[in-house]
Amino acid sequence: MKRTFFILFSLVLLLTACGNSGNNNNGSQTPGDSLNQEPVIRQLEGDSTIYGLACDGSNDSIIVILRSVESDPDTIDILDARINRRVFGRPEIGDQVAITMNPGRKDVADIVINIDRLKGEWCYQVIPRLRRRIGAAADSAVQLPPDFPDSLRKKWFQPREYGFEIRRDNTMRPIGIQRNEVERQPGPVEYPPLKRYRQWHVYNGHLLLSEARRDTLGRQQIISTDTVDIVFMRRDTLQLRFADHEQGYYRRSN
Repeated sequence: MKRTFFILFSLVLLLTACGNSGNNNNGSQTPGDSLNQEPVIRQLEGDSTIYGLACDGSNDSIIVILRSVESDPDTIDILDARINRRVFGRPEIGDQVAITMNPGRKDVADIVINIDRLKGEWCYQVIPRLRRRIGAAADSAVQLPPDFPDSLRKKWFQPREYGFEIRRDNTMRPIGIQRNEVERQPGPVEYPPLKRYRQWHVYNGHLLLSEARRDTLGRQQIISTDTVDIVFMRRDTLQLRFADHEQGYYRRSN
């Protein structure tokens, strides 16, 4: 509860600074200064992304961004990024954004990601397939007979919702884990494996999605990380490009 209050209070300070960036604070320190010690977004070593809040004055061609309560807002050109369809989630005043800058033009953005739009529950539906026989080749297809009863087809091939929840503190929650042990027992059909992502980061325009497991001391240990690109993002639609495929998601409403 204390951490939640701290984050909300810090954001209020940042928003206030957006509207009063021209006023001096005569050197006095405010509680918001501790954002330097505990940022809302944890930035990885080697990540050159700029993080901050979108301020008044932002539009389709520029974004005015406040990086901290100690600085004045910066104005960054995002027109090329928008033309190249690399603005993911239109920034509104107060939204937290991540900006990858053009390496040759210091005031021009290559990629803009609206972190507040990225957060939430993203899902897609999967259909199970018939289990392969023991000893069958991995690429062998299992076909149903033409006269297979529709009642069994409907019973066996029920869609299941897979996905993840992206949370504010760089953590994730997998969606689709079945807690009923009966559903985990062998049956005539099998669902594809579910990636159990637990952490996420923005890294130089990419998303890093990490699977993690708890060790014997209860600490999360990363076991694998996927580097993912955002193809497009709308308010209720997300398309991600993985190393071997693209996956579309819809936003799950609560």
